[in-house]
Amino acid sequence: MSTLTASRRLAAALLAAVCALPLPAQPAAPAPAPAAPPARGPGPGGGRGGRGGGGGALNSPEVNAAERTFTVRFRAPNAQTVTVIGELDGREHPMTKADNGVWSATIGPLAPDTYNYQFRVDGIVAMDPANPNVKLGFGSFPPANLVEIPGSETAFQDTRDVPHGTVRLETYHAKSLGGAARTLWIYTPPGYDARTDRYPVFYLLHGSGNTDSSWFLTGRENTILDNLIADGKARPMILVNPLGYARTGIGTGPDRPLNAEAAGPGFWFEREVLQDIIPYVDGKFRTLADADHRALGGLSMGGGHTIQIGFPNLDTFHSLVIMSYGVANSDQTYPAFFADSAATNQKLKFLWLGVGSDDTLVGNGARALEATLTARGIKHAPFWVLPGARHEWVVWRYALRDVAPQLFR
Repeated sequence: MSTLTASRRLAAALLAAVCALPLPAQPAAPAPAPAAPPARGPGPGGGRGGRGGGGGALNSPEVNAAERTFTVRFRAPNAQTVTVIGELDGREHPMTKADNGVWSATIGPLAPDTYNYQFRVDGIVAMDPANPNVKLGFGSFPPANLVEIPGSETAFQDTRDVPHGTVRLETYHAKSLGGAARTLWIYTPPGYDARTDRYPVFYLLHGSGNTDSSWFLTGRENTILDNLIADGKARPMILVNPLGYARTGIGTGPDRPLNAEAAGPGFWFEREVLQDIIPYVDGKFRTLADADHRALGGLSMGGGHTIQIGFPNLDTFHSLVIMSYGVANSDQTYPAFFADSAATNQKLKFLWLGVGSDDTLVGNGARALEATLTARGIKHAPFWVLPGARHEWVVWRYALRDVAPQLFR
């Protein structure tokens, strides 16, 4: 018998022996792979705004710098109406649907600047999924997309090859709020870490629908200050941006509202600024810790907070900046501030008010406040008005550009 034949007979015998052994129970068949999650589209439109849905990625927004316009596109083949909304030109812009289910609209011409927009799809507000540039929102103010029309007019807010400051995120525990973890976004000027100088501090507050990061991520405060300092127009300063809502700080977890009014008498944010924020900043950073070198300002809701905190505390802040906010009968609400104009003027080093010319939300209130200050003899900078602007970030970036050079002089 050949070697090959013997080997085959041995293999057959081994196989028969193995087959005779008892076998363990078969394992359960593996579960089928989970189905891919459904696409996150705009909902009522039934389509997908960025990729898929019968097409590739959309070019949105497409900026035409020469014409100062931009075109947005959104894929929603089943939608009935799609409109562009946002901080643009004060109007809503209906979009037109093509045969492939893509809606489009061209906006402009617009003055060079950075604008935000959203889509309203059959009544539901949706983002532009093809645009990664986003303005964060909060509460009843949803996030929006950003688009920039370039131009020399906005060079003050563009990143240039100049020395840059540092943006820092600080977490502290507010004793006035029961020890809750809170956050501060802080700008230190170029060269801060290499020097031993002390700096004035501008506490700059956000508006409703924004957060403590908004002055950086949407307002470009660090870029604006970098450029002003490099050009010798503004004094190097520290900017501090706190969170103006009674809740735990962004990202400190768990996110929860705080019963701030139960923590003590008076306005909770005033207590936090005076008892927690200023001591924390003065203790950790090289500040000029006196009222002459401490300013308080803010936009919209932050402008209201500036009045609520600043008017009663002129021994803490000698400079106040009120952007896009104002009230009638302010002399009745803050009688101590207006009672003795000579005493108020002796403490006030700088008081500034500004608003967009077409601001229908607070424009009349801002003008009423300015008129009361004038009538009661409270010294203040000339009333600042940005022509053609509304209640929007366009106003507040220009306001910071114009007000920062006047601080701490």
